[in-house]
Amino acid sequence: MDVHILTPFYRKELASSLVYYWQPCGIKWYPLMAPSDYVLFNEDWIYPITTKELKKGDNCFVKVDEFRETQPIINNDYYGVTCDETIYEPGFFDVLRKQTAKIVMCSSYRGNAIPRDGSAPHPTKPLIIKGLNNIKYCSIGMGQWFVKGDIFRSVPYIEGRRKDDGHYALELKRLYSKDIVFIPEWFALANYLQKGRHTKRESFLKPNWELPKII
Repeated sequence: MDVHILTPFYRKELASSLVYYWQPCGIKWYPLMAPSDYVLFNEDWIYPITTKELKKGDNCFVKVDEFRETQPIINNDYYGVTCDETIYEPGFFDVLRKQTAKIVMCSSYRGNAIPRDGSAPHPTKPLIIKGLNNIKYCSIGMGQWFVKGDIFRSVPYIEGRRKDDGHYALELKRLYSKDIVFIPEWFALANYLQKGRHTKRESFLKPNWELPKII
């Protein structure tokens, strides 16, 4: 069973850092890149996917649905979607590969500071997902769930007016609540590579976490 990570990719300056952090994880990584964002990755575990340029008003999930509609999907493998500043704590994927549930949801640590860089000012409060009651709009983020391929294929990210990660999580809850397993003690490190967000090692929830290294 393989783990496939899809990343709508924009921040070319983080390409080397993402390779550095993803390489030890034993995953298959798919940077989803419009032609204007294309970067050449010479690694046999990286599968660059060229997508259409986004139209005005589109968001990154257009790229995810394009992948879902055009690429082969393996039913029993896990698929996750992350932004291009997010990684996972050490050992996370060893735990994920031991799971058998259709859907696995984890927690998210979002740093100790809110940079004033023009990006969305996400709060620093960790998003701890222990059960179905924690799956709420604005309380769960992209990168906190992994779904088996058959579910990934059947549930679009953009449908009607649902155009964000919280709504997608609620859709998983509505359709597959009995198929979700929670690993709340394991974390996505959200916006980890965003300058000025993860700045104090003493603020980390676990002693083995390290401050980001930009390559």
